[in-house]
Amino acid sequence: MKLHKNKTQKKQAQYARRKVKTNAAAKAQQYDARVVVRKSLLHTSAQVIAANGDVIAAVSDQWIAGKTKTERAFAAGQTLADLIKKAKVEKVIFDRNGYLYHGRIKAFADGIREGGIAL
Repeated sequence: MKLHKNKTQKKQAQYARRKVKTNAAAKAQQYDARVVVRKSLLHTSAQVIAANGDVIAAVSDQWIAGKTKTERAFAAGQTLADLIKKAKVEKVIFDRNGYLYHGRIKAFADGIREGGIAL
Protein backbone atom coordinates (compact mmCIF):
# COMPACT_ATOMS: atom_id res chain seq x y z
CA MET A 1 0.00 0.00 0.00
CA LYS A 2 1.23 3.45 -0.82
CA LEU A 3 2.42 5.75 1.90
CA HIS A 4 -0.01 8.65 2.32
CA LYS A 5 1.30 12.15 2.79
CA ASN A 6 -1.50 13.37 4.97
CA LYS A 7 -4.79 12.45 6.59
CA THR A 8 -6.94 13.76 3.73
CA GLN A 9 -5.24 11.56 1.15
CA LYS A 10 -5.70 8.55 3.42
CA LYS A 11 -9.43 9.24 3.83
CA GLN A 12 -9.84 9.71 0.07
CA ALA A 13 -8.11 6.39 -0.56
CA GLN A 14 -10.35 4.65 1.98
CA TYR A 15 -13.45 6.15 0.36
CA ALA A 16 -12.31 5.10 -3.12
CA ARG A 17 -11.69 1.54 -1.93
CA ARG A 18 -15.12 1.36 -0.25
CA LYS A 19 -16.80 2.80 -3.36
CA VAL A 20 -15.34 0.16 -5.67
CA LYS A 21 -16.32 -2.65 -3.29
CA THR A 22 -19.87 -1.47 -2.61
CA ASN A 23 -20.63 -0.66 -6.26
CA ALA A 24 -19.35 -4.06 -7.40
CA ALA A 25 -21.41 -5.85 -4.74
CA ALA A 26 -24.54 -3.87 -5.61
CA LYS A 27 -24.24 -4.42 -9.36
CA ALA A 28 -23.66 -8.17 -8.88
CA GLN A 29 -27.18 -8.66 -7.47
CA GLN A 30 -30.37 -9.18 -9.45
CA TYR A 31 -32.48 -6.02 -9.27
CA ASP A 32 -35.03 -3.94 -11.12
CA ALA A 33 -33.46 -0.67 -9.95
CA ARG A 34 -30.85 0.59 -7.53
CA VAL A 35 -30.91 3.65 -5.32
CA VAL A 36 -27.60 5.50 -5.58
CA VAL A 37 -27.01 8.04 -2.81
CA ARG A 38 -24.74 11.08 -2.91
CA LYS A 39 -24.04 13.52 -0.16
CA SER A 40 -22.38 16.91 -0.06
CA LEU A 41 -21.54 19.05 2.92
CA LEU A 42 -25.07 20.49 3.05
CA HIS A 43 -27.38 18.14 1.14
CA THR A 44 -28.17 14.53 0.39
CA SER A 45 -29.50 13.40 -2.98
CA ALA A 46 -30.30 10.11 -4.67
CA GLN A 47 -31.24 8.63 -8.01
CA VAL A 48 -33.14 5.48 -8.82
CA ILE A 49 -31.36 3.86 -11.76
CA ALA A 50 -32.91 0.99 -13.72
CA ALA A 51 -30.90 -2.09 -14.62
CA ASN A 52 -30.49 -0.78 -18.17
CA GLY A 53 -29.04 2.54 -16.89
CA ASP A 54 -32.08 4.81 -17.24
CA VAL A 55 -32.83 7.22 -14.40
CA ILE A 56 -36.31 6.49 -13.08
CA ALA A 57 -36.51 9.07 -10.28
CA ALA A 58 -34.34 11.52 -8.41
CA VAL A 59 -34.70 13.46 -5.18
CA SER A 60 -32.71 15.95 -3.13
CA ASP A 61 -33.25 17.34 0.35
CA GLN A 62 -32.38 20.84 -0.83
CA TRP A 63 -35.98 22.10 -0.70
CA ILE A 64 -37.24 19.84 2.10
CA ALA A 65 -37.95 21.51 5.42
CA GLY A 66 -36.26 20.12 8.50
CA LYS A 67 -34.13 21.19 11.41
CA THR A 68 -31.10 19.02 10.82
CA LYS A 69 -29.44 17.44 7.79
CA THR A 70 -30.35 13.99 9.11
CA GLU A 71 -34.05 14.89 9.41
CA ARG A 72 -34.03 16.29 5.87
CA ALA A 73 -32.34 13.12 4.56
CA PHE A 74 -35.03 10.99 6.25
CA ALA A 75 -37.79 13.06 4.64
CA ALA A 76 -36.07 12.84 1.24
CA GLY A 77 -35.99 9.05 1.63
CA GLN A 78 -39.73 9.00 2.22
CA THR A 79 -40.27 11.19 -0.84
CA LEU A 80 -38.14 8.86 -2.94
CA ALA A 81 -40.16 5.86 -1.70
CA ASP A 82 -43.31 7.52 -3.03
CA LEU A 83 -41.64 8.11 -6.41
CA ILE A 84 -40.51 4.47 -6.54
CA LYS A 85 -44.06 3.30 -5.85
CA LYS A 86 -45.41 5.54 -8.62
CA ALA A 87 -42.86 4.08 -11.05
CA LYS A 88 -44.06 0.56 -10.09
CA VAL A 89 -40.57 -0.76 -9.39
CA GLU A 90 -40.60 -3.93 -7.30
CA LYS A 91 -37.03 -4.92 -6.42
CA VAL A 92 -34.71 -2.10 -5.35
CA ILE A 93 -31.22 -2.34 -3.89
CA PHE A 94 -29.46 0.38 -1.91
CA ASP A 95 -26.07 1.53 -3.23
CA ARG A 96 -24.48 3.67 -0.56
CA ASN A 97 -21.79 4.71 -3.03
CA GLY A 98 -18.82 4.20 -0.70
CA TYR A 99 -20.22 6.18 2.21
CA LEU A 100 -20.33 4.59 5.63
CA TYR A 101 -23.78 3.35 6.64
CA HIS A 102 -24.11 5.94 9.36
CA GLY A 103 -25.82 9.26 9.99
CA ARG A 104 -27.47 10.78 6.92
CA ILE A 105 -27.04 7.69 4.76
CA LYS A 106 -28.70 5.49 7.39
CA ALA A 107 -31.49 8.05 7.87
CA PHE A 108 -32.07 8.14 4.11
CA ALA A 109 -32.35 4.34 3.95
CA ASP A 110 -34.68 4.32 6.96
CA GLY A 111 -36.88 6.90 5.24
CA ILE A 112 -37.15 4.69 2.17
CA ARG A 113 -38.04 1.70 4.34
CA GLU A 114 -40.66 3.68 6.26
CA GLY A 115 -42.11 4.75 2.91
CA GLY A 116 -42.90 1.09 2.21
CA ILE A 117 -39.97 0.00 0.02
CA ALA A 118 -37.91 -3.00 1.08
CA LEU A 119 -34.17 -2.57 0.56
